[in-house]
Amino acid sequence: MRLGRGPLKVRIEAAGPEGAKLLAWAEADGLALAAPGEAADLEASPCEEAPAARPADAAGPARRASELSPRELEIMDYLVDGWSNAEVASALGIGLRTVRFHIEGIFGKLGVSRRGEAVREAVRLGLVRFDV
Repeated sequence: MRLGRGPLKVRIEAAGPEGAKLLAWAEADGLALAAPGEAADLEASPCEEAPAARPADAAGPARRASELSPRELEIMDYLVDGWSNAEVASALGIGLRTVRFHIEGIFGKLGVSRRGEAVREAVRLGLVRFDV
């Protein structure tokens, strides 16, 4: 649920076969394309080339992400949908400080410092999906 703001808007930054793959992915997940000049919730572009291996320090957040608790995963679903901390607290019947505590845990386990980064990383790792 997106709180009545409509579908997530995605901007595809690629042409040719790679752009077509990204477009198919976006459409399969129910995302809408952002018009030129329109703000996008998510920007997608292919990698120039796949890295040979992840650096050792980058593997830590991915490994810790699998340690998200059931409550953290539940709160992550609300973050994906754009809910505020107060809305999450009200929906779950918990305190605002408790929501903040769980979000800080999510940030630490995902190796991020902002909500948008957490959403991007959770989607990349397959922890959550965009459901419109």
